Amino acid sequence: MKTRILTGIIAGVLFLYFLLKGGILLVLAVGFLVALGTWELSRLMQAAGIENKFSLMIPINLLFLLGQAVSLHYNLSLGCCGLIGLFSVLVLLFSFLSDYRMGITETSLVSTFANLFTLIYPGILFTYILLIRAFPEPYGWEILIFSFLVIWGNDTGAYFIGSAWGKTPLIPRISPKKTVEGAVGGLFVGVIIGSIFGIIVKLPLGWVVGTCLVAGIVGQLGDIFESFLKRSAEIKDSGSFLPGHGGVLDRFDSTLFALPIIYYLALLIMH
Repeated sequence: MKTRILTGIIAGVLFLYFLLKGGILLVLAVGFLVALGTWELSRLMQAAGIENKFSLMIPINLLFLLGQAVSLHYNLSLGCCGLIGLFSVLVLLFSFLSDYRMGITETSLVSTFANLFTLIYPGILFTYILLIRAFPEPYGWEILIFSFLVIWGNDTGAYFIGSAWGKTPLIPRISPKKTVEGAVGGLFVGVIIGSIFGIIVKLPLGWVVGTCLVAGIVGQLGDIFESFLKRSAEIKDSGSFLPGHGGVLDRFDSTLFALPIIYYLALLIMH
């Protein structure tokens, strides 16, 4: 427990610093998360008997991140949607060319879609950190910090409240330790923390509370989804990068689902 708490505090403070600074430091930090997340997902897929071309996907995912960073920095019209379409085609093309010599088989088809999934999760989803940070003032770093406080508050609240009072299984077939009490408690903690910060930085209160609830629910679904991936591969943790927390995907599973939702909800208050 002490290791988990200490690691969480150190990693949280360091990452919050990158979020506040933005720029190249944040791009490098997100690039590290993308690279490590891609490796962890490849490991999970291989354990589940699915071929995933890590040597192909790591440069593609990092190039997507670079393209996103350059597009945001220079305000290019290519934008997020254009890059997603372009890189999806590249993944399908290179996957097809690399598998063509082996013949048309069910394995090659599954491998192609596994590569496409790797582009999306974690390749594309992590870049929403940059997309939110690029919002014009006063919405850039404020909404990004708000997002992580809500997500981390939700995760922490669910863990401690579930450990102390959890009795009713939430989804036992996928994650036996998750409870209804923990899920509800996590939502409550996320709303409280997010609302306090939202009031401090003067975000619209109605938007803050609604976003806390939606992001909290979606984030918990992201946590369950990653548990599903690990159970399919029969692996306890996606990695061991963060002592007491597991890997990058273990720590950011809620984030990967919640950030896109927060991004599009944030557009509602900027127009």
